[in-house]
Amino acid sequence: MTSLQSRFSYMAVAIFVAYRAIKIGETPVACIFVDESEGKILSFGCNNTNESLNGTRHAEFEAIDKIMCQYNLLDSNAKTCAEFFGRLTVYVTIEPCVMCARALRQIGVKKVYFGAANDRFGGNGTTIKAQGEDSYPSVGGIMRVEAIHLLRCFYIQQNDSAPVPKIKKNKEIIGKEFPPNLDFSLYLSDEVFKEEFGKERYNIFYSNEIEQEITSELGEGYNFEDTINKNQLVSLPGLETLYPNSSINVEGDISTLSQLLPAVDAQGSAYFRVD
Repeated sequence: MTSLQSRFSYMAVAIFVAYRAIKIGETPVACIFVDESEGKILSFGCNNTNESLNGTRHAEFEAIDKIMCQYNLLDSNAKTCAEFFGRLTVYVTIEPCVMCARALRQIGVKKVYFGAANDRFGGNGTTIKAQGEDSYPSVGGIMRVEAIHLLRCFYIQQNDSAPVPKIKKNKEIIGKEFPPNLDFSLYLSDEVFKEEFGKERYNIFYSNEIEQEITSELGEGYNFEDTINKNQLVSLPGLETLYPNSSINVEGDISTLSQLLPAVDAQGSAYFRVD
């Protein structure tokens, strides 16, 4: 059986960052850049379009800029930058838009994992495969329903008069079904799918419109709290910037997220736990 535990662990960190984005008034889309050879998260980014008043300040650009500054790449030549980014894997909660997909191709990242498809602007296969066939592979469906639910929470609870967004369970969105899972053939060849997810998941998920979610271990359910690696989270470079007006409270936020987000059972069905 092919275990996806490490994939889910990294994506859970991106989900956490997306949650904190809501708390600071931004759209909950987030990413992390990972050097998997060292097991190290080098950078994170979340949408910064509201604070910056710049519609291009997507999560990917925020993370890239941090790396360029932190690792002194601003004055480096193209070869040096390509060698650096070529070993990095990106985990992003929502499929990169066309602009971000091309940017990731330009800097030469190794691979992209995303949660939910970007139905309107998806640049990794949903609307167009902007990275092309000769660039990084993009693998979707990792913690898909969690990414979708955070977006639903954001859009249904927007309130310009509220200085601090309050995120809580909402009966309207809890009762709303999730769209069918991805058509993985839009993003991956059958052989690459088998390499990433294992042959045992191929007949279930590939080229099928299916309600089931991919889980880290086939036939086993999960919830957010069991998935996230707290050590990775607390060592996140720049974690304090996600708490601009309060003290860091990782434990409290993990507990809140575990109650807010859907869990997934052993059959791959998303459900909400009753308080």
